[in-house]
Amino acid sequence: MKSKLDTVRAWDILSELQADGRISKSELAKRVHLSASACSQRPRILETGGAIEGYYIWLSPSLTGGVIFVMVEVVLDRHRLEDQRHFETAIHAIPEVLDCWAIGGRIDYLMRVAAPSMAAYQDFMEGLRQVGLGIDQYYSLIVTKSVKSNSPIPLSASRQR
Repeated sequence: MKSKLDTVRAWDILSELQADGRISKSELAKRVHLSASACSQRPRILETGGAIEGYYIWLSPSLTGGVIFVMVEVVLDRHRLEDQRHFETAIHAIPEVLDCWAIGGRIDYLMRVAAPSMAAYQDFMEGLRQVGLGIDQYYSLIVTKSVKSNSPIPLSASRQR
């Protein structure tokens, strides 16, 4: 069975939707050289097939009147599978943790955390240590400015496999 991504048009549709998730179906159809009816159906097929996980807007941090972002390297005190699952499940429910990645190497996880101030961030991290997530150590890297963020995944490399 062929993958839903085996067609050039599917990659083109994904590329256009990454660039502009609010694009109209008629404009999408023009850009990928398909009929409007085909462009209405194919994104839904890609959604149900799991290629598209959702549509988002990116808010300006200035909207909140200022927010700091901190990259946090986390080392767990134990490395059993159930400890990792416990940590990961808990992190999903914490809105201040914007992103969290499991990392191979000297740290276990890398998180991107938002906080209204350094004092609030420090209180947040101390709270995380107190709730029994198994955090042994954490290292904070303060984001001083955003140079590049929220970039689309480069699909051109994926298409050449």
